[in-house]
Amino acid sequence: MCGIAGYLGLAPDPDLLERMGRAQAHRGPDGDGIFVDGPVGLSHRRLSVIDLDAGAQPMTTADGRYTIVYNGEVYNHAELGAELTDLGHQVRTRCDTEVVLEAFAEWGADAFDRFNGMFALAVWDAATQTLTLARDHFGIKPLHVTRTASGAWLFASEIPALLATGLVPAAPDDTTVYRYLRHRVHDDGRPTFFAGVERLLPAEVVTISPTGVERRNFSTLRDDLTRTRPAEHGTDDETVRDFRARFTDAVALRLRSDVPVGTSLSGGLDSSAVVVTIDRLLHERDGDAGRGDAGRGDAGPRTDHVTAAVGPRQSTFSAVFPGYRNDEESYVDDAVASCTRPIAAHKTRPTSDELRRDLLDFVRTQQEPVISTGPYAQYRVMRDASCAVTVMLDGQGADELLAGYVPQLVVHLRSLVRTHRWAALPALWSSRDVVGHLLATRPNPLRRRRTGVTALLAPRFTASHREDGYRVEGDDLRSRLVHDLYVGSLPALLRYEDRNTMRFSIEGRVPFLDPNLVRAVFALPDDAVIHHGWNKRILRDSMTGRLPASIRLRRNKIGFTTPQHDWFREQSDLLRDVLTSASFAGRPYFDQPAVLAAFERWVEGSDDFDSMVFWRLVNVELWLREFIDPATDPEVTTMAATPGVTAPVPAH
Repeated sequence: MCGIAGYLGLAPDPDLLERMGRAQAHRGPDGDGIFVDGPVGLSHRRLSVIDLDAGAQPMTTADGRYTIVYNGEVYNHAELGAELTDLGHQVRTRCDTEVVLEAFAEWGADAFDRFNGMFALAVWDAATQTLTLARDHFGIKPLHVTRTASGAWLFASEIPALLATGLVPAAPDDTTVYRYLRHRVHDDGRPTFFAGVERLLPAEVVTISPTGVERRNFSTLRDDLTRTRPAEHGTDDETVRDFRARFTDAVALRLRSDVPVGTSLSGGLDSSAVVVTIDRLLHERDGDAGRGDAGRGDAGPRTDHVTAAVGPRQSTFSAVFPGYRNDEESYVDDAVASCTRPIAAHKTRPTSDELRRDLLDFVRTQQEPVISTGPYAQYRVMRDASCAVTVMLDGQGADELLAGYVPQLVVHLRSLVRTHRWAALPALWSSRDVVGHLLATRPNPLRRRRTGVTALLAPRFTASHREDGYRVEGDDLRSRLVHDLYVGSLPALLRYEDRNTMRFSIEGRVPFLDPNLVRAVFALPDDAVIHHGWNKRILRDSMTGRLPASIRLRRNKIGFTTPQHDWFREQSDLLRDVLTSASFAGRPYFDQPAVLAAFERWVEGSDDFDSMVFWRLVNVELWLREFIDPATDPEVTTMAATPGVTAPVPAH
């Protein structure tokens, strides 16, 4: 896992490339390099994971034509390398970078759809003077682009690397800020919170040549998923076995590593499924040892690499919150107890005081506002994990793939009522606990109309964006799942994970987002996803006998989050300091008197607003201080002058 950056259209400038690299050095503490060729410059920071002694970048083909900087892991690189060797290419190392480069030399941008993994890359073609940028099928790895006033292109894994050039003015994108404050959305398209800075979309390839700029998708995966319309019913034991085998394949592929691998365990179904699947792979590998074969999981790939990557015992890392309502420690313990082999279970116990201490580093880490303090739990887990492992697997993507969110269940139920009428009653009855909890916790609609978040925003700001809306699919489950995979949910979660892992020089891997697995799930009958009001039916069934009922049949989804509501009451003085500050008062976004009145009512127990609203206000203010307000050095963001807040010493 690495950090990449570069330019096209500038005079040769090695110093600029060095600045870009330093701005994201945490992404690659194991090596660095630059490449300059006429109008193009490439920068790379390396985190060594595969073939530690080879794979330095930028990397150039033997004929000198193609040069690459690459961030990611292509898990099927060994298979692709064998295919390329048969086609006459010389693959001299075990690193996937060389395979990715040779694949591009052979197939051009069509190579990207062959990759099973995560990647963001830039390839310079010296013969045609063409720069190709691309991002993986789901946008797991980030890539940002912008143009300078002179028309030159800049790109980087992280936005601070663009700012470090001094060629990109740090200014907020007001529409993105509004959509975040008003609709609670972000990362749902190309725009970022920084004016003029865009992200490549999932599966997007951008080609910049002397003849112009072309943007297109290299894969039809999203369209294929949208068009897939399988039968409503038909899930049986064979279907479950096939899913379990495919999921095992996806996990086993992501255990290919020359450095230690651990697992992020929240106690929920998804991460617990990853943990017990690794446990089963280790068990089966040990059982096959000495029999002369490679050992296999459920019809999975070769697993002789599994023990080497995981070590003598699997390491799990969890955030728990003793004494709070959303504590999941008992589920974490149940998942660990269900494994057949010893587990090194690490637990971190964040507190509101620690959030206060870490807050500004967390804001810097994420680089753009986040929807809640939930990602701070992941931040803490990754900080602790960095002392023991370099790679972490987790369950990200399963909710979007298998309807893990309550709104997706509501879409399904609404569709059943519309198409089947009275026949939908059994599903409605089975879902009564989930739907009842949703209705019980939803704010009073009359009160919400009177006290919507726009009441806390500056009237001129809201008036200038009154035409901006946000609509999600509300009638068709399959369309909603595709929307959440590519727009509504997953892009933001993947950004959180990338920044939190790379802040501590960890590579995060997400087996549920294996493209082959995703295609297979969308081809399953509808009742494999939701059956009689139970979501994730195929995953739940596949974990029978592997996970206890306490996890396999859980309905109360929590995930990696924090007890934010309680924490904010404990740290109300911190929030008050931010909201009463002169800088907050001077922003064009907020109505400070209205915000302060609402906040004091909330502190006293009012439910007109929840903690999520106040977090968004505070997060925007702290982000503006860190990234937008004037700084003396474009490479260094200043510490916001918030009383009681300090930043920890970086781990690397």
